[in-house]
Amino acid sequence: MKKYLSLSLSVLLTTLVAIAFHNAFLLNDYRATSSTSKTQILIKSGETGFDIARKLSESGVIKTSKVFYKIALNDRRAKSIAPGVHEIDLEISSQAALEQLLDAKRIIGVFGFTEGLRKSEIFNLLIKSDSVTGKYSGKVIPNKIYNTKDLEGFLFPAQYSFEPGTTFDQAVLRMVQRFDFAAKESKIDQGFSGYSPYQLLIIASIVQSEGDPEDFAKISRVIYNRLKIGMPLQINATIDYALNLRGNIRLPYKRLEIDSKFNTYKYRGLPPTPISNPGEEAMAATVNPASGDWLYYVTVKPGDTRFTKSYDEFLGWANEFRKNEKAGMFE
Repeated sequence: MKKYLSLSLSVLLTTLVAIAFHNAFLLNDYRATSSTSKTQILIKSGETGFDIARKLSESGVIKTSKVFYKIALNDRRAKSIAPGVHEIDLEISSQAALEQLLDAKRIIGVFGFTEGLRKSEIFNLLIKSDSVTGKYSGKVIPNKIYNTKDLEGFLFPAQYSFEPGTTFDQAVLRMVQRFDFAAKESKIDQGFSGYSPYQLLIIASIVQSEGDPEDFAKISRVIYNRLKIGMPLQINATIDYALNLRGNIRLPYKRLEIDSKFNTYKYRGLPPTPISNPGEEAMAATVNPASGDWLYYVTVKPGDTRFTKSYDEFLGWANEFRKNEKAGMFE
């Protein structure tokens, strides 16, 4: 009898727990995971899980704030909810709301750019952004260790979510701060092989502009090898930068005569500033160059970049490149 009584009490306890869970969560939470009706939720920097839960509840996304808040507390991903305007479905479960807030595709006003863009190009993108207001004041500048006020090279390529009304300076500051983190991670901020942090950034910008990620470490080595023996860098990308051009596989000889410190055919050593804004891989390759005695490299065809110390071998590959170029391989 006691055995059956104990079993009955156990079943009753389980039932009561289930009812309590149902009342605490299911009755206070929608079951749907999506909806055709949507709303926009503004998440501001520094807002807590409680703040977000309240906004979701007041906007009709979730039934009550407490369920979302408890879910967010137990999900580490909730800490990575990006600030910005999120497009979220109405009347969905708290778990679904969290998943949608973590979906970068639902953020309105996401700003991002790829590695290798120049400062002028990034500024033009910021000007066109609906979320960014005003103009650059000139007050946001790089860390003092770089001994420059020029932002070229310091606008780190990444995805950013700017709240509506973000000022131009605030947007630029986010990029510079993100650069500082990448510089610390790659250790270019510590200098390398006798080169200052700023010189390393210049090299990283050339590496970024000259090749594909799989070749970055080799290109980095070629640059160091040329600098070591006093050989002109002879980098087409630096002349493109001086002339504000893009995509020149081979430059006309007249352009090689341009009187600019960025003309690395005419002037030895590094150009005066970075020529692009490099990403993490180019920065890492700059302080981790491959081992080799190469002085020359040429992209014979897409995906096929070759490195050599021999000028004669380089000339042979250059002829191969010209044939492939005429055949339309680089179109």
